[in-house]
Amino acid sequence: FRDLSERKALEEQLRQLAFHDPLTLLANRSLFRNRVQHALQLAQRSHQRVAVMFLDLDNFKNINDSLGHDAGDRLLQAAAQRLVKSTRPSDTVARLGGDEFAILLEGISEDADVERIATAVTRSFDEPLQLDGADANMAASIGIAFSRNGDDTEQLLRNADIAMYNAKATGKARFVVFQPRMQEQLRERLRLEDDIKRALERGEFFLEFQPVVDLTHRELLGIEALVRWNHPEQGLVMPGTFIPAAEESGQII
Repeated sequence: FRDLSERKALEEQLRQLAFHDPLTLLANRSLFRNRVQHALQLAQRSHQRVAVMFLDLDNFKNINDSLGHDAGDRLLQAAAQRLVKSTRPSDTVARLGGDEFAILLEGISEDADVERIATAVTRSFDEPLQLDGADANMAASIGIAFSRNGDDTEQLLRNADIAMYNAKATGKARFVVFQPRMQEQLRERLRLEDDIKRALERGEFFLEFQPVVDLTHRELLGIEALVRWNHPEQGLVMPGTFIPAAEESGQII
């Protein structure tokens, strides 16, 4: 006879490390992808649908930079607990990396069921997270994608990611359901970022100056410097078109 307890414990530990995030103990990216693939196969046979949520914590980098990575890790753990409490026991909650999480919902009969869970997740962050005795306000942007006929794992995850990107672009702290038109919007956004990069290299941005006048005393108070873009194809482009993209991509610097 041999005692295999130690070996079995080691095998279980390795399995845990291979398929779970060590910080939050949630499923990791690898396990989540496997679960999504399996759920899609079951859904095709049972004629049901599955849904995937991608979730990104808004402005998490600011907290990480100001309070340190240890505080950031504790914040991620607290966020993970709220996600688990806001979802069903049958749902798979995963941490994909950084401050990105994902949720797999199986056996979906109505879109409203998923939207109710998304609302519960969003509201769960209304209460500040406790961090070293202080309140840390946190919100989340959520993208939702429902499986369609012919969708594979990659397509479903990509759609959820696009929806999450759209949620962040339209104001954060909300959930957005994927629509096919979002793919073209994303392509346009990426084209715009490429155009901004080329415009910086070619010196296509210029300033116009607008006086600020006190009409009561008829005095010049100052001057506003306003950026404009002389696009080679579109002509004069106003800042409302390109400033948000420049801010999100870091090109604003």
